[in-house]
Amino acid sequence: MAVTIKDIARVVGVSPTAVSRALNGHRDIGEETRARIKRVAQELGYRRNAIARGLVTNKTDTIGLFVLGRGSTGFGDPFAYEVILGVMDTVSAAGYDLVLYGVGGAPAARRCSGASYVGKCKERCVDGVIMMGIRTDDPQYHALGGLDVPCVLIDVAPPGDGIGFVASDNVLGAKQATEHLVSLGHRKIAMLNGHAHATVSTERLEGYKIALMNAGIAFDPALVFEGDFSKESGAQAADYFMTLPLALRPTGVVAASDVMAIGLVQMLKAMRMRVPEDISVVGFDDIPSAAHVDPPLTTVRQARYDLGASAARMVLQRLEEGRTAIAFPPPGIRLATELVVRRSTAPSPAPSPSPSPSPPLRQARAGSGPAVRIAEPPGEGVQTD
Repeated sequence: MAVTIKDIARVVGVSPTAVSRALNGHRDIGEETRARIKRVAQELGYRRNAIARGLVTNKTDTIGLFVLGRGSTGFGDPFAYEVILGVMDTVSAAGYDLVLYGVGGAPAARRCSGASYVGKCKERCVDGVIMMGIRTDDPQYHALGGLDVPCVLIDVAPPGDGIGFVASDNVLGAKQATEHLVSLGHRKIAMLNGHAHATVSTERLEGYKIALMNAGIAFDPALVFEGDFSKESGAQAADYFMTLPLALRPTGVVAASDVMAIGLVQMLKAMRMRVPEDISVVGFDDIPSAAHVDPPLTTVRQARYDLGASAARMVLQRLEEGRTAIAFPPPGIRLATELVVRRSTAPSPAPSPSPSPSPPLRQARAGSGPAVRIAEPPGEGVQTD
């Protein structure tokens, strides 16, 4: 049977209230009595009841992390895994526990579940909340403003003031990927995007469009396929792109995730298309398997661990500042991306004429040009700057 403060009080000969106050550091208990209480508590093997303590202090030293939309892969998703590690290591180092919530199914199904994110957080009395993977069409997305604890979203734009977010520079990353294909002479460049209710999809599409415009290439919506970040949707995109009229068929594809890019490459190879000789493919994320597929995938690297660690630090900072603050001083953090060039990209199979001179075009963002990393010595047919 667990030792209680009443057991300690009986041995020491004081009231249970005195034991409680001594163990919680109140200074109205004499040093000698406090020392005796602590010694007896240790000898009896007393362990504090974190739940009971939380009811008194209104603080549980617990951070809740919601991981949504990962389907059957759950916490084993290659992108989510490192983000979770970043969160876990950071909150643990600060003395907090982490509660993981895996929420699957479509948003419409969750509408009727009766178990809202806000409700779960209140039930568990978490001190702060981090969410990744929530869709902007989720019926509970706007309810996040009802949380009375700090909340930070990963890779999702916040629905209102008082909610922080951490994300990669998705616009610049997609711009880097598209510019890489342009530099290899590609003019018919397609986009395999994620679903429309992901903030990253909107941002990566914007970066793709900016790069095309800067290169004098007209944007064609027929060259954009909306997937859902799954390998299956990558395979569907391959079928779609290869059934376009020959004049429209792309020689290069920018994918909004490595998982979709891998599905695309596998289906293209099944269709007897050569990657990169016939069609080049660029992914996004640089998950571990991206370097080991055939051919190794050129991709945009995200700092996945840092995404989680930065989100955790933002929540902890808010807790340190106190819950009276109503907004994060900057509303969010953007982490840099890096283009990693491998063997899934090569010069365009058919040289295209240079575009005619055009007026200066709007640039994507102020600052230095894209960071490019050559991951390995270029193989046959691979051009590098």
